[in-house]
Amino acid sequence: MAKRKPRNHRDLQRRMPKREPYDRVLIVVEGEKTERQYFSDLQQHYAISSANITVTPGDGSNPITIVRHAKKRYADERKSGNPYDRVYCVFDRDEHPQFTEASRQAQDNRFHTARSWPCFEYWLLLHFGYQRSPFSSSQNKTQSQQCCSQLKKKLPIYAKGMHGVFNKLIPQLETAKRHAAKALKDAETSGEPMPSTEIHLLVEYLQHIKG
Repeated sequence: MAKRKPRNHRDLQRRMPKREPYDRVLIVVEGEKTERQYFSDLQQHYAISSANITVTPGDGSNPITIVRHAKKRYADERKSGNPYDRVYCVFDRDEHPQFTEASRQAQDNRFHTARSWPCFEYWLLLHFGYQRSPFSSSQNKTQSQQCCSQLKKKLPIYAKGMHGVFNKLIPQLETAKRHAAKALKDAETSGEPMPSTEIHLLVEYLQHIKG
């Protein structure tokens, strides 16, 4: 039997995705959850090159570990000579005690944040209507669990980490962006961030990343 020829460097280069002439972006999310699938689906929908966007889970769901993972990945790529133009840390307020410190560290490193109060599901809920009513911890449920319960009333098929959420909600995407912008402005004016989200800022950026 004839031996296979080893792949040379030129063959490997041909197989690697080619970086396109727009920003290279790192998006670090909380673990193997909905967020990773959501942004991967968004990437495919807008045909953003995989050489230009990396969606990766952090080391756990703690916001601090997400920022640390982003710092390491950013430094490694910078050393390799192919640095990221932007870094986004995507995490929830939820009940994380280090949320404020993680936000500060992200800002100190000039990373962008795409945070949600109380959780990412609030962004999905905004596809169905505007609301700024607080989620209360009751019936042995956290604010995030209350938010997820409301989402399931609007989207019964929803489950954490499910495929296709982005594509399912595309018809209401621009509506959700308007609702999110309104909620964030109201949060900044009132000084009460619960509930609100910054996810729409990242979505808007990725929609127009190609210029």
